[in-house]
Amino acid sequence: MSCVLKPEYALIDGVLRPDVVVSVDRSGMITDVEFGADTRTMRPIDPFATDTHRVIPKVQRLRGKVLLPGFVNTHSHAFQRLLRGRTEFRAAGHDQDDFWSWRRAMYRAANAVSPDDLETVSAFAFVEMLRAGFTHVGEFHYLHHQPGGARYDDPIELTTRVLAAAQRAGIGISLLRVAYQRAGFGKSFVREQLRFVDTDLDEYARALEATEAYARPDDRCPARVGVAAHSVRALDREWLTGLAELAGERPIHAHVSEQPLEVEECLFEHGMRPVELLSDVGLLSERFTAIHATHVDAQEVSLLGGARANACICPTTEQNLGDGLPNLAALVAAGVPLSIGTDSHAHIDPFAELRGLEHGERLRTRSRNVLARGDGHRNGVAGALIEAGTRGGARALGLLAGEIATGQRADLITLDLNDPAVAAVSEGENGLHALLAAIALGGGAHLVKDVWVGGQHVVSDGIHVRWETAVRDYAEAAAQIWG
Repeated sequence: MSCVLKPEYALIDGVLRPDVVVSVDRSGMITDVEFGADTRTMRPIDPFATDTHRVIPKVQRLRGKVLLPGFVNTHSHAFQRLLRGRTEFRAAGHDQDDFWSWRRAMYRAANAVSPDDLETVSAFAFVEMLRAGFTHVGEFHYLHHQPGGARYDDPIELTTRVLAAAQRAGIGISLLRVAYQRAGFGKSFVREQLRFVDTDLDEYARALEATEAYARPDDRCPARVGVAAHSVRALDREWLTGLAELAGERPIHAHVSEQPLEVEECLFEHGMRPVELLSDVGLLSERFTAIHATHVDAQEVSLLGGARANACICPTTEQNLGDGLPNLAALVAAGVPLSIGTDSHAHIDPFAELRGLEHGERLRTRSRNVLARGDGHRNGVAGALIEAGTRGGARALGLLAGEIATGQRADLITLDLNDPAVAAVSEGENGLHALLAAIALGGGAHLVKDVWVGGQHVVSDGIHVRWETAVRDYAEAAAQIWG
């Protein structure tokens, strides 16, 4: 459905502007952005109408709301929504807990979900994302087979379930089909990992091609397909080289240096660090995204920057797992665009991820406004953070989105200017710069009132039409899985 939106303010080219009118056509694309237009007399023509006198429905005046591009969730494992609240204790007799003990709980969940469960849990996670202001998700999908490794009759059974879940929720999705070959250098698989494993690159390639044939883009809920190398831990040099050749023009993502042990094992096996290995096999390019990049050194940062590669940081997950703090200032200085992801879904809130970028750097460097551009512009940190959450994610997934501009997809959200977190901040000198900072560093998912995905109004007044159904179905699945 075509629409014309008139908010109090809209984010245009990184700056909040009043008196903006945004027109969206029936294909879900932004066709016009006007400033100072008199909406009382606007009669925009519907380009799809056979009668040229037919007009688009009346202007939607979004009083008390600010219009932003929708946020992009660059890195997600939807089934891990099951883990929320389930791993926040320390087992008796254990002096400490870490990523590796968390992974055991994750394996339990990964091997408990049936195809129906996976669709249900994924749909619930995607609906929660939409309510929080995410309009597109990069799903790093590595559940491929039955528990124990037996193949389904349909080799992409679980993939189609995740795509169906996105369609049900109404979110845009990039399905990043994960290659997982081994347990680690010199390590034997545990049974729980067999659900992830492809026999060889040919099996992986067939699954990738079948996924692309299935996931034909739809105007309302676009499905894109990309390549994912799980990690240098889970793939040897031959597989990494093969994936570089197979990727072509597709986005390619990989977990990179999330844990120190991964770096140590890579040095032992290959005599080089993870990013050096990825560069050596030809994986680094502007289509590559390093997920986490927590423990990369200066040379690796230089390689990422030289390749114009991206980095996706997942602050709430990295905090939850105790991963450590990446050197974001170095990545930014090297020209590596940042994006955000909710990863394990300990929290689904783009604003928490955005401020996690800056607040992590403040703690790491013991300074302030670390990610600000340094040119004195009063949007400072806020502009850089919002860009990471929108344009950065769109770049990492190869999307025509992330901006309010003619020719971009109408993936849009509104925020409530009367919410206590931002109320009256826009008043006075430089008020709109202060408002953007309050949104980026003090906002939350509770601010989100409306969400459009490809021009489709999927969240209205904070309500997603499928929320109650999604909660009920998820509760039933979770009760069965957790006993």
